[in-house]
Amino acid sequence: MSGEQAEKQRTAWVWPALAWSTISGVKARLAGTGPEAPTHAGDIELSSMTREFFAWWLEARGASPMPEPDDVSPKALVELLPYFRLLCWESETSLVFRIFGSALVETTGFDLTGFCTFGGVDYEGKADDIARLKLMHSHPCGLLTLRELRGPDGVPYLCELINLPVSGGVDGKNRIAGTVVTRQAVDAADLDFKLSPPLTLRRAVFIDLGFGVPDEAARLSV
Repeated sequence: MSGEQAEKQRTAWVWPALAWSTISGVKARLAGTGPEAPTHAGDIELSSMTREFFAWWLEARGASPMPEPDDVSPKALVELLPYFRLLCWESETSLVFRIFGSALVETTGFDLTGFCTFGGVDYEGKADDIARLKLMHSHPCGLLTLRELRGPDGVPYLCELINLPVSGGVDGKNRIAGTVVTRQAVDAADLDFKLSPPLTLRRAVFIDLGFGVPDEAARLSV
């Protein structure tokens, strides 16, 4: 899609959220009561967006291992919401999108809200993907992944996905919250990604949230 074509198809309100100047400058609205977010996950330096989201999560959880669903505040996350996703475990293998941000919808051309992450698609590494996300609640930890998403012309873009646990709350259904951002500046007109496999996994790094990381993390790290 050329820049001219994209501009014709996208409404004016979308463009600011897709501009790199906006993406690289979004802030969580913090009360200033949480610890400072880490700068790295293992040997990977975190993007500014990921650090802002991580800072929100640390403040939201307070003295608990992880936030409750009611702690997910749109007011605190307002600038991050276009890039935000919230998923809920509906069963042992069904992880359903409950929130899929407007910028993510725009860049993928598909609103995943209500869809299962693993539904109907088999691919190499699927079992390990499920196992990684399951570990986040069985042993409280975070997960940073770097995946290649491809544009219509097949050009790969490395994207950073932070995943942090949210407790099951009243309904007992564990949740995962996080943001998605490209690892390099991309012109807004070129933010047009396919979600069909292969979504090549380049890195998967577990994050110590104060409880260490599970033994299984060694096998599942990339």
